[in-house]
Amino acid sequence: MSSRPALEEIREAIGCLEKTHRRFSRTVSIAEQVDCRIPFRGLPRGCIHEVKGTSISSAIAYSAILSARIAGREGNVIYIAPGKPLYPLGLLPYGIQLDRLVMVSVRRPQDLAWAVLEALRCSQVSVVMTLMSGVNLTDSRRLQLAAENSGATGFLLNRADTAPVAAPITRWLISPQVRRSQRFDEPAWKLDLLYCRGGMPRSWTLEWSNRELRALGAPALQKPGLFHTAVVRTTREALAG
Repeated sequence: MSSRPALEEIREAIGCLEKTHRRFSRTVSIAEQVDCRIPFRGLPRGCIHEVKGTSISSAIAYSAILSARIAGREGNVIYIAPGKPLYPLGLLPYGIQLDRLVMVSVRRPQDLAWAVLEALRCSQVSVVMTLMSGVNLTDSRRLQLAAENSGATGFLLNRADTAPVAAPITRWLISPQVRRSQRFDEPAWKLDLLYCRGGMPRSWTLEWSNRELRALGAPALQKPGLFHTAVVRTTREALAG
């Protein structure tokens, strides 16, 4: 009996694993405490993610932080929603550059789906943030394919009590948390990972402070200064000697 069919199945399985690894290899950091618990070691770019919020403002703020990191200084962010557009100055504390932000307001549901799909297909777009809920499997796959082909990342935002989006790469629930001496531009959230392809549901409590997301109670990450670098070098030389 020939072993060729079995070898072909093994090659096909390995090829699928390699393709999946390449697809999710481009990531953006969320927070150190979160990244280490996700299979991709960060949030995959060029994919579709659902962000649900107990308040829509929390979902927008969390997505804005990640969108700013993905877009950087040269990328473009598009915000698409039905009805009135978003107040853009509210995104400034989260790193969004207003000269790189395009806001689109649509009237009909079919126009919303079309606008999001076309935005994700555009190679000049880094991130698409949109208020969408109840996206079926067929439309979800179309959005995912468009994101993979262009490299754009899509955040589908909606409230916690709305119908979920079918087959996103990750699904998050953002709930605001109250802290003492909390500033309006430094919120805290309970972050629930409801679904992650290849991962497990988890929860964290994060705060946004000094342009960084970190777990409450975790020490802030310090960048080594000249004195610290000199001490490390001297210690290494002493050990080597």
